[in-house]
Amino acid sequence: MLNKGFIGPIGDDLPSLIPLLFGLVMFFSTFTMTFSSFDARNTEFGYDVSVMRISRTLQSNSYIYNYNNFQKLCDNVGLVNVNYVAGVSSQAAKQEDISNIFEVEFFENSDGQFYCSNVDPIDPNALPKISNFLSIHDSIDETVISKIFPLAVEDDKVVKPMHLFVVAWK
Repeated sequence: MLNKGFIGPIGDDLPSLIPLLFGLVMFFSTFTMTFSSFDARNTEFGYDVSVMRISRTLQSNSYIYNYNNFQKLCDNVGLVNVNYVAGVSSQAAKQEDISNIFEVEFFENSDGQFYCSNVDPIDPNALPKISNFLSIHDSIDETVISKIFPLAVEDDKVVKPMHLFVVAWK
């Protein structure tokens, strides 16, 4: 017997399949978007962990007794997944304006300049500044993380209050 309006087993269920497919598409879209957001946050957190690892190694016990001690600490940093420059500066301890992190000058004594980095300076003969490794123009396209930590540096048997500046970018 021929039933009027009967399309077949799938044809009759087609109107009920449309909301089900729409619901599955919405579920997986939301799931994918949430996972992407989580992955982006996890990546940013990984950068922060790398910066903290660098700073913990360089800060050590917050007392640097000579240039060779600082260089040994720099050698202990090892490989990290970010580009970084870290150095010791007395500008913040002297109450100087450090509103522009790129213009911070690294401390220098007769033994050398107290900085280390895993990138080469733009101009090796320029003053030891953060801008010699990462310019303001280049930082616009990068994710830049900066941290400042207090420490003491012994210079010619005089202990000076200074700060460790760590700037990393990816």
